[in-house]
This record gives sequence, structure tokens and C-alpha cells, in this order.
Amino acid sequence: MNQSTVYPLNPSIVHLKKKKQIDSLRVFIEDVQEIHPGEYHVLFHSGNRELTIKIQLPPDFPTQKPLIWISPAIQHNWVTDNGRIMSPGLVNYSEHSDLGQIVNAIIRELKKLPEIKTFPNGQNGVSSNRETFLSASQFSQQQYFPIPPFIPELESLSRNQIKNLSENEDVLHQFVEELPQAEAASKDVQNHMDNVEKIARSVSDLKETWNVKRQKILEHYEMLNKLKQDWDSLNTQHHNLSQRYIPNNIEASLKQAASLADEKSEEIAEVFLSGQMDVDAFLSSYTASRTESHIRKTKEEILHKQLQELQRLGY
Repeated sequence: MNQSTVYPLNPSIVHLKKKKQIDSLRVFIEDVQEIHPGEYHVLFHSGNRELTIKIQLPPDFPTQKPLIWISPAIQHNWVTDNGRIMSPGLVNYSEHSDLGQIVNAIIRELKKLPEIKTFPNGQNGVSSNRETFLSASQFSQQQYFPIPPFIPELESLSRNQIKNLSENEDVLHQFVEELPQAEAASKDVQNHMDNVEKIARSVSDLKETWNVKRQKILEHYEMLNKLKQDWDSLNTQHHNLSQRYIPNNIEASLKQAASLADEKSEEIAEVFLSGQMDVDAFLSSYTASRTESHIRKTKEEILHKQLQELQRLGY
């Protein structure tokens, strides 16, 4: 069965899961030798043979299945030609499997055989009665290459049933669909499809939310531009008024206003002298103009003295 897609886990969680599996191995098996971190040996007897189970934990264990060999290599339907064990527990392995139970089941199975036939190891075409052992250096150099999975369901089929499978495509498809591996793969695919649909719906909802918030941002941006224009206008008015009411400018304005009042009174006098205005109108207009001029000159003189005093004091 193909491994399902695995998502990265927190390193601390992975460490705890790995430790739990190793602890399980020591609980089920009495004599476990740690060769180095990630490699363990278990020695046991089957009939008159001393066998060694060699367990190697890949870097991604327990997400990735452990690699287990038997030394010396033996003839058994769970053992490949290179001595690798492919028991049902390993074939159907998942990160939720129990390493101790898997190894314990392997040992129980191999102990059922009183006599174990070993593969002869010969050189130059000459066979030898010595059993084939994998040295520790050879064992550590084993590569992680895929081996065709062992299908226990085939063991219970007769020769005719197997022949029927090979000749009848419909029967073969039905047999494959009913395999636990196929059911697990189908379930895994369905789970992924459900997750994809869930993510797609979530993206659609987020897109609608994004459009609403984007519209609000545009409205706020337009409001900000309007407020900026109003602020620029008010700032200009403030600047003009602040310049207008500077004390020196006020003094100049008073002096100019007083001068205008004097010019106005002179004009009134010229009109009266030319006979174009009677006495009462002249007195009323001329007196008002001269009074206004006098008041402005007085204010201008007082302000001028105050500014001089402030200047003398350093302001």
C-alpha cells in the first residue's frame, strides 16, 4: 500500500512518538540491544538455530515504516531473498502501529519452525554450508529501496483461484478493491478530497470577506482624501489669519487705516470748500473722519510702544 501524504509534525511530538515505539519494543522483547541510535538487535533461538532480528528506524520513523532483517537469511514466506522481513504487520504498517507487537509477532512466527533452512553462501560457484550473516557494517549500509509489498490474502487462494485472477480482469479488480490496502488507499483519497473541498470552500468564503473589506478600504481612502483637502484649505486659512494678526502687521494696518481716515477727512473738507456740502453735513462727516483717524493713530502709537518694550526685553 502506498504511504499516504504526510504533513510535517512538531519535532517534539515526533520525538515522543519515536520514544513511545522504542519503549514498546523493550516492553514486548526482553533482550533488545541498541547498536546505535536508530538500530536495534534482538537475538533468539528457533529450533537449533540462533537468529538475529535487526531493526533499523528510518529518519522519518514512526511516520515511515521500520526496516527489519533476519540474520542469517532463512526460507520463509515473510522473508525476501536479501533477508528482509515483510510480515503482515509491516505491510499494513502505519504510524499508529506498535513496533513491539510487530517484532513479537515475527519472533513467534519464526519460532514455530523447529528446523530453519539457511541459504548457502558460496564463492566462485562452490557452495558452502555456512549460513549467510549480514555484518554490522553491511547492515548499516542497506539502502531504503522499495520492495514489492507482501499480500497475505494471496496465501489463502488455491492455484485455480490465482489462475482465475490472472485470466479474469473483472475478478482481479474485485479482489484488489476488497484488499485492506486498497480500502485504506481509497479512504485516504476520499479524506484528501474532502480536505480539498473544505479548503476550496474556505478560500471562497475568504475571497468574499476580502472583497467586502477591500470596498471598505476604498471608501475610507476616498474619505481620507476629502479630509486631507479640507485640512489643506483650513491650514491655508489659518496661515493667512496668523500672518494677518501678527503684532507688527496689526501696527502697519492701523497706520494705513489712520492714513486713509486723514485722506477721507481732507476730501470732505475740499467738497465743503467747493460749496457742494452744507455746514451741518460737513461737521458731522468731518468730525467722524477725524475722530476715527485720531483713534487709529492712538492705538498705533500704543501698540508701537508695547512692541518696542517687548523687543527691549528680548521677546
